[in-house]
Amino acid sequence: MADNQRRKKIIDLSKNIFENKAFRFLISGGTSTAVDIGVYFVFFNFVIQKQPVYFLNSQVSAHIASLCVSFTAGFITNFFISKYFVFNSSNLRTRVQLFRYVIVAAINFSANYFLLKFFVEFMHWFPTLSRAVAAMIVAVLSFFLGKYFAFRVKTA
Repeated sequence: MADNQRRKKIIDLSKNIFENKAFRFLISGGTSTAVDIGVYFVFFNFVIQKQPVYFLNSQVSAHIASLCVSFTAGFITNFFISKYFVFNSSNLRTRVQLFRYVIVAAINFSANYFLLKFFVEFMHWFPTLSRAVAAMIVAVLSFFLGKYFAFRVKTA
């Protein structure tokens, strides 16, 4: 009998944890951040080999070019995980959610851009470490923008 009660408590605790939006956001954010930073590392170190990129007659630094690629990968990953796992009770149409999420992503990208420039160019930190720290700072902003704007639940 004691084993059944323990098993039931564990199941109830697991349900409570997975019903918590903040916990689900951590899973979602952790996954998309891992994708983002992984793509950043590979793109920065192996694809462009720490060299600037020339785009539309402009030179883009290696760390900013890598941010553009990695942020896009993280954006796509995070949108789908957020929509179907974190904020799945939202009754907004997918296109409305996507439009709002693009706005949130633009805010997040801007914050990441300025933080990355600050850490790499002024603080002289390593680019991948700078990307990871910027991502953690922006994650808090992203949760609240997602919860209260992009994926909010419409009230009658």
